[in-house]
Amino acid sequence: MAAVVFRTCRTHKTDQPADSVEWCPHPGRADLFVCGTYQLREGESSPYDKRRGTILLFRFREDDEPLLEELHRVERSAVLDQKWNPTHTDRLGVAGSDGSVAVYKLAGPDVDDLEVTLEQELTERLSPEEEGHTLALSLDWNGGGTRLLATDSSGSVNLFGYDRTLERLHRWKAHDFEAWTAAFSRHNAHIVYTGGDDSMLCAYDVRCPDEPVLSQRNKKHEAGVTSLLSYVQREHILLTGCYDGKVRLFDERRIGACLAEVPLIGGVWRMRSNPRDPKRILCACMYENFSLIELRDELEVAKIGEYGLHENICYGCDWQQATDTGVAKTYVATCSFYDKMLCVSEVVNGFE
Repeated sequence: MAAVVFRTCRTHKTDQPADSVEWCPHPGRADLFVCGTYQLREGESSPYDKRRGTILLFRFREDDEPLLEELHRVERSAVLDQKWNPTHTDRLGVAGSDGSVAVYKLAGPDVDDLEVTLEQELTERLSPEEEGHTLALSLDWNGGGTRLLATDSSGSVNLFGYDRTLERLHRWKAHDFEAWTAAFSRHNAHIVYTGGDDSMLCAYDVRCPDEPVLSQRNKKHEAGVTSLLSYVQREHILLTGCYDGKVRLFDERRIGACLAEVPLIGGVWRMRSNPRDPKRILCACMYENFSLIELRDELEVAKIGEYGLHENICYGCDWQQATDTGVAKTYVATCSFYDKMLCVSEVVNGFE
């Protein structure tokens, strides 16, 4: 059986702790990715000044010698999550410690020009002022790029419509503690999933004009639910990552029962599916490493590789989105928090 090996191409020390990586899917921009950072500033009394961060825009090119260069940086509130819009692929959604979501536009005169920047297009606060300060924790776009989900530290979930502006459609209390993650179903446009620090996995129907309706709930996770992946290539499949270190597989129509699971180590903060080979899913296991799992035809999940260069905490990971550019190699970017480490690695098949 084939195993997987990670070959480090480039490493970079960020100025601040790094927690988020996203490769750009925009045509002609497959060599670009963003890295988000989060710096806690001791002695600051204002919650808005206490957590600061940056969005770092990088270019990676292999050429004869792999090249990793920072093109632009945005100084802002601390970044907790980022995702490129799947349709308007030059737009980047960002969840911030100031309790807002922002959308940035990739700008530059030419594909090969080094003057590529990120310009803020809009921002929207999640919670009303009277609720006090909350942190925006995660976000997700629907498949058409017309809706945006954002979760926050109060346990609430926010649904926006997007058409170059953000229009709030719903805000509802989904969890008793932090709502760590939320995701649109890729198989039912009316369903969204949420995961929280209360160990709950929930499914909501968002068609109700007043407030989304809780349609299903799972209480069997052994710790907080931290990541979700609605698997596009296989109907009705949902994967969850959890603080207990397990990745679980569910049928979206019956999330009360787990179909399969794979034990990893360290808490699964993020899961990213390989756009070239979607059954391979890279997992950021916070207190251990980055683990690669594979979803098999028999609805089994198996670990097939790991990347252990990072020390503490493994937060951000993503695959290069080069599906049609002629790039033969497969690359991933990974980042970790306290060691302020950003890595770009080639993923290759080996043999056990």
